[in-house]
Amino acid sequence: MTIKFRYGGFDKRAWWVSIVTLIVLGGVCAMLWLTSGGAFYLAAWVSMASVAIVALCLLSVPRRIIVGEEMLEIRCLVETTYIPLSSIVDVEVVGKGLKGKIPLVGVYGFWGYYGRYFGARHIYKVYATRRDKCVAIHTTKSRYVVSCGAPEMLRQMIFDAKRRNTKEE
Repeated sequence: MTIKFRYGGFDKRAWWVSIVTLIVLGGVCAMLWLTSGGAFYLAAWVSMASVAIVALCLLSVPRRIIVGEEMLEIRCLVETTYIPLSSIVDVEVVGKGLKGKIPLVGVYGFWGYYGRYFGARHIYKVYATRRDKCVAIHTTKSRYVVSCGAPEMLRQMIFDAKRRNTKEE
């Protein structure tokens, strides 16, 4: 039995960071284009680099979480992260899942929060579109933080799937 969870939408901070970033990038490109005096290559280079960065951010936006029979899948637009249910040690609902976590590599607010984040003593892999309604998934090798519209239900479904998986073995 496969259960799909959609992310609970974006929070206001993610929307504002995205809008302000796009406005600033557009303003810088327009300023370079207007003040370049015929040397349009600089404006073209900056605008293409901006488009490439925005495209890379959009490709990593988390889309859905799927609880399967043997795996937990975190699906983004391009990549999918597979977590075997047998390696999950603990699942806990954390209200403010990103509180106290510092982004090492990734995005903080530009259409969500994703990448590698440093927490109190661990490095977390974060796949979130909002800072609240988060679920922390601890495995034998890694720690994940995902956001979900129904975090308690996701936690329960992971435990139920894990219980079914251990009964079958």
